Amino acid sequence: MRRGKVLFIYGGTGDLARKKLYPIIQKLMKKGKLKDLKAVYALSRGEGFPEGYLDSLDPELAKLIRFRSFDVTNKDDYKILEKEIASFPGDEVIFYLALPPHLFDHAIVHTGSVLRHFPNPRKIVIEKPFGFDLESARKLNFQLRRYFTEREIYRIDHFLGKVSIQNIISFRFSNYIFEGIWNKSFIDNVQISALETAGLEGRVSYYDRVGALRDMIQNHLLQILCFIAMEPPAVMDAERIRDEKVKVLSSIRRIRPEEVDRYAVRGSYRGYEEELGRSSNTETYACMKVYIDNFRWEGVPFYLRTGKRLKEKRTQVVITFKEVPGNFGKLLGCLPERNRIAFEIAPKNRLILSFEMMPPSGFLSCPIESRMEVCLEDEFGGEVPDAYETLMEDIFEGDQTLFIREDESELAWEIVQPVLERWSEGRPEIYEPGSYGPEGADRLIEADGRRWVIL
Repeated sequence: MRRGKVLFIYGGTGDLARKKLYPIIQKLMKKGKLKDLKAVYALSRGEGFPEGYLDSLDPELAKLIRFRSFDVTNKDDYKILEKEIASFPGDEVIFYLALPPHLFDHAIVHTGSVLRHFPNPRKIVIEKPFGFDLESARKLNFQLRRYFTEREIYRIDHFLGKVSIQNIISFRFSNYIFEGIWNKSFIDNVQISALETAGLEGRVSYYDRVGALRDMIQNHLLQILCFIAMEPPAVMDAERIRDEKVKVLSSIRRIRPEEVDRYAVRGSYRGYEEELGRSSNTETYACMKVYIDNFRWEGVPFYLRTGKRLKEKRTQVVITFKEVPGNFGKLLGCLPERNRIAFEIAPKNRLILSFEMMPPSGFLSCPIESRMEVCLEDEFGGEVPDAYETLMEDIFEGDQTLFIREDESELAWEIVQPVLERWSEGRPEIYEPGSYGPEGADRLIEADGRRWVIL
């Protein structure tokens, strides 16, 4: 017999809850996937939801939502939590921390203290950013371990809920023709780009405390790198998959403090300080070059970049293969393009293969670059699930495959920590809005005889 489930959302009337969590819960309920859900508690300071919000939801969900005025920093308010948990003996309780990160510690300690009085199965869900640096991530993990087991902890990286990213594993391990060439013998370099045209509308004060390296590279882009670089797990279960990701993160060559300027570049778009209203050394653009020192990837550079107010909005992984020995195009005096595979995550969910073909003009004509594209929505029909829809369903089902384990979170911080420390001093290079970022990023990759690529 399946247990009932009760969801407690801290920050339950905030933007994340209203714009993302409740609509996703509603969608899952319509699909018949949350039949065990008994109640949803919206725990938040203030007087409740904006007028008319609950009326905008399906009545089936609205009747499950129970608002409680609640301050996560006030220990006395957790008596409310005790009372509500006591009314669901034996049911699973899920605590979703839709909170600013500086409140995580309060919520973890006080919730954990309350749960010591109850035998209910429990889960705790934590949004990014998970820590501000390596030290704070370790402290947060320490607090979690005091009250929860690792199997009860769900650290969210919503990028892992995206179908295009999950498809990387399926593409690699289901197709022998590609897995056989997925190594240093055939691949020249890997580029992972998350480019945005938008600035920091409404987020500028938060973003200035974080910056591009913490906001994107430490979590999202390193997780994508793991999916690209990991070995096939012996068994397709959550722990074995996460074991392989940990092996990748452990194998990434650590950057020494004196090497940071050779491996990382930061920038800030012109006008950022005017938006902020003060001087700042926070980067709105960051790129890094990393190496994975293992048998499969030795010597293959992985370039990671992300930034705001750039020329185009595109999140894409581009795998560039080595040049064919005795290249046919070069024998004809042509300038051939390399073969490439791209996984596009935004704005579309696409797989792109780029290769050389003979044009109709004749056998000894210069080969031209040709492409094959597969759009996931078109190929499989219908709507691709939202990342949060996938992750929310996994939380209720108890599947941790797409969530970050403790050792993963700390290893990722360990990789970027020398860069964070170096960048605590000095100023980022200024770049023009509408460009592809600072010139230093071009110099970093051009020093290796390569260039940035978007397909």
